[in-house]
Amino acid sequence: MPEWPSKLRNLYWIKRNLRSWDLAGRRAIYRKIAKEKRRLVEQVGVDQEEVRLLCRHLANTRDRHAELRWQVYAKQLESIS
Repeated sequence: MPEWPSKLRNLYWIKRNLRSWDLAGRRAIYRKIAKEKRRLVEQVGVDQEEVRLLCRHLANTRDRHAELRWQVYAKQLESIS
């Protein structure tokens, strides 16, 4: 995994471990995730689709298809560059 998603990975870990009834905590985490995704796209220059696919994988790390989609897309970006 590249270095740039470390904060995003931590935020999704927190989101997955929140209690289902902690709605205020979930809203706060979603706001932080959106802010981090925006920062990655605008300041770091990461492809927006790659961020979206990575977030799909981080939301449910047991979904192997989401992980494969992200990995294939990342390899395609590397081959283009």
